[in-house]
Amino acid sequence: MLSRIINKTPWLSSSSTHVPLRVTCSSSEAASKRVPKSKESSSPLRTVACGLLAVCTVATASPVIAANQRLPPLSTEPNRCERAFVGNTICQANGVYNKPLDLRFCDYTNEKSNLKGKSVAAALMSDAKFDGADMSEAVMSKAYAVGASFKGTDFSNAVLD
Repeated sequence: MLSRIINKTPWLSSSSTHVPLRVTCSSSEAASKRVPKSKESSSPLRTVACGLLAVCTVATASPVIAANQRLPPLSTEPNRCERAFVGNTICQANGVYNKPLDLRFCDYTNEKSNLKGKSVAAALMSDAKFDGADMSEAVMSKAYAVGASFKGTDFSNAVLD
């Protein structure tokens, strides 16, 4: 039943996301003896537990799958990493921008002056390195920074929400 739901839901389909998602519920006894489904003992409690585990599995995987589908492709601009030094020129903390600020995979390790006080609101910062950087008084609202590293970064008086 769950596999039918996953296959009919486009954002959960493994063919569209390339993420194998398979949920199987069976008792260890039935799995080890290869007992036909008709002969398995299925109590209502086991059915409910299996259903809850399946829901938890799908709910846990869904945000990751959805995020991978919603992010735009990596910018091909040659100076895309330097755009952080200018920041979001509209300066709106609500995530509005005229052009996406794509800082994914950029390295700003020990950057002490160019990021201070900049607005990087709604920036795509996945897997970027900001280790030891000075981001004091910076505005980082609505930024997507999954996998980014901020070890030793100075965020004094910064807005991070």
